[in-house]
Amino acid sequence: MILAEHLARIISIFPSLTDISEQDWNHEGIKVIEMVPNYIIEEGHFLEHVVLILDGTVRMYKISTSGREITMYRIQSGECCPLMTSSILGETEYEATACVETAGLVLLIPSGIFREWVDRYRNFRQFIFKSFAKRIVVMSNLLDSVNFKSIRGRISEFLIHMTEKNGNIDTLHITHDYLSVELGTAREVISRTLKGLEKEEIIKLSRGKITIVNRGALQRYMEFN
Repeated sequence: MILAEHLARIISIFPSLTDISEQDWNHEGIKVIEMVPNYIIEEGHFLEHVVLILDGTVRMYKISTSGREITMYRIQSGECCPLMTSSILGETEYEATACVETAGLVLLIPSGIFREWVDRYRNFRQFIFKSFAKRIVVMSNLLDSVNFKSIRGRISEFLIHMTEKNGNIDTLHITHDYLSVELGTAREVISRTLKGLEKEEIIKLSRGKITIVNRGALQRYMEFN
C-alpha cells in the first residue's frame, strides 16, 4: 500500500496520476522503493513493473555485439522510459539496457495494473503517449547525429551542450572513456579527435578534464555539420 506522504509526492511529480482512484492505489504490488546506484536492467528481459522516477537518474543505452555502448537518453524525476512502457504494453522483451546513475526513489507499478490504468485513465494515457513522442524526437536526433555528422562535429556539440547545462563553465570533468560511451564511438577515435582539437587550440586536455579554449570554433564545427 502507498503511504499518504508518498502519494502526495507522487501526484505532485506526476499530475497525470491525479485521477487514479484510492481503490486502484491499494492494489498489491504498487510500491515506492529506493534505486541502488549501478543497478542494471538488461536488454531482453520481460518486465514485470513500470518504473516512474520520483528522483534520481537512469541511463538507457544499447550494447553492440562487439561490446561497444551508446547512450540513448536518460530519464529523471517526473519521467518514465518509453521503451519500458512499450515493452509492457506490447508484451515484448525490453529493447535496451537501463543503469541507475544517481540514487533516488521510484514508483513501481505492476505491468498488469499499468495496462489497466492506461486503458482506464485518459490523463495517464496521454502522459505515456507524450513520453513516446518526446523520446522519438530524441532518438531521431541521435540517429541523425550518428549517421550524418562527423565525429568532430558530434564531440563539439556534446561539449557545448554539457557546458551550457553546467552554467557555461568551460571546464568539464569527463574522460575519453565517458565520451566514447556517450557517443558510441571507439575511445581511440575520441582521443585522436580531441588531440586534433587541442592542436588547433580549441580545447585543452588534462587528466580527466577538458577545458574549452575557443567556444566559437566549437560552435562553427557544429554548424558545419
